[in-house]
Amino acid sequence: MSISNAALPHDYVPLLVELYRRAEASRQPVSGTFELTERCNLSCRMCYVCQTSDDAMRRSNELHAVAWVELARQAVDAGMVFLLLTGGEIFLRPDFFELYTPLTRMGLEITLFTNGTLINEALAEHLAEAPPGRTEVTIYGATATTYEAVTGIPGSYARCCAGIEALVKHRVPLGLKCTISRSNVGELDAMRKMANNWGLPFSASWLLCKRRDGAMSQVDDCRLSASECVALEASDRASASEWSEVAMHETSLGKDCNFHCQAGRTSFVINPMGEMNACVDLPLPAARPVEIGFRHAWKQMLDFVNSTPPVSDTCLSCDARAYCPRCPAWSQLETGTMTEPVPYLCEIARERKRLYT
Repeated sequence: MSISNAALPHDYVPLLVELYRRAEASRQPVSGTFELTERCNLSCRMCYVCQTSDDAMRRSNELHAVAWVELARQAVDAGMVFLLLTGGEIFLRPDFFELYTPLTRMGLEITLFTNGTLINEALAEHLAEAPPGRTEVTIYGATATTYEAVTGIPGSYARCCAGIEALVKHRVPLGLKCTISRSNVGELDAMRKMANNWGLPFSASWLLCKRRDGAMSQVDDCRLSASECVALEASDRASASEWSEVAMHETSLGKDCNFHCQAGRTSFVINPMGEMNACVDLPLPAARPVEIGFRHAWKQMLDFVNSTPPVSDTCLSCDARAYCPRCPAWSQLETGTMTEPVPYLCEIARERKRLYT
C-alpha cells in the first residue's frame, strides 16, 4: 500500500476522504469492484444488468476463481485496499468460496452485494468464519406482494428474509438497502422499520439507469419523478448514496473535467469477462488485465479518463450544475455520448436548486 499514514484523521469519513485524496494525487487504484457474474436468480423490472441465472453462455464466459484471485494479488500490489464483490447475484457461483477465501487473506476491506435469497444457514456460517467488512442485502419491499412485484419471482421475499436472519444469527456484518421505484416507494418507511427490527442500518437510493447492454428496459416506468426524488431527499425518508457519499463523489465545479467522481482515477471495475472499466455503468475502456497484466490495464484506464472529452458547454454553463449527478456513464447510457446532458438528471438538478436555495 503506497498511501502514507502520516497525519491521517481518525474518524472514518474524514479518513476515507483523505485516503481517496491521496490516492487520486498518485493515481493509485485504491478501490476495486469485481463483478463476478451478470446472472441473477431474480428478474427485477428496473435492473441495469440482469441476465437469467441459467444463461449457459454467459456462465461459460465468466472468469474462473483462480483468475479472480490472481487479479486481486496484482491489484493489491498496485495499491488496492477496498474490494467490492458484486453481480448479478454473487452466490449463483458455485465456486464463490474458492475465490472469496483467498481474498480474505490479502488484508483487503471486502464488501459483498447480494439479494440474500440464496443465503442459508450453512453459507452464513461459512461467511462468518472469515467475515467481510460489510455485506449489503437489497430488499425490494416490506411485504411479499410488493417485493415479488419488483423481482418477478414467487417465494423470493421469504427467501430474502431467511437469508437476512441467517446472516444476523451468525453475526456477519450486514446492512440493508433498497432501490426505490414506483412499485415500492409506498413501503419505504416499513422497510426502514424492518431493518430497525433486525438491528440493521438501512439506506435507500432512487437513481435508476438504463440497461448498459442496450436491451429494452422498464426503467422509465419505474423511476420516480424529479420532484418525488427530491422530496424524499428533503424529508430524509431516503438516504440516496448518489447525493451523500462525499468520499466517492467530489464534484469538480468550475472545471471542465468530465469524470467528477473517482471512477477511473482511484477506482475500477472488472466485469465477469475480465474487462477493466471505469464503473459498472460504463463498459469502457474494456482493458484486458488477464492478458496484459493489471498495471498495464490500469494505465490504459488512466489514459482513457485523461482523453475523455470535456463535459458539454450546456452543462458547464448550467446554473444548477452544483446539484446535478450527471456523469459520463449516465450520458453514455441515455444519450449515446459521454458528454451531453441527461434530461432526467437535469430535472432533478433544477428541482434541487429550487428547493435548496
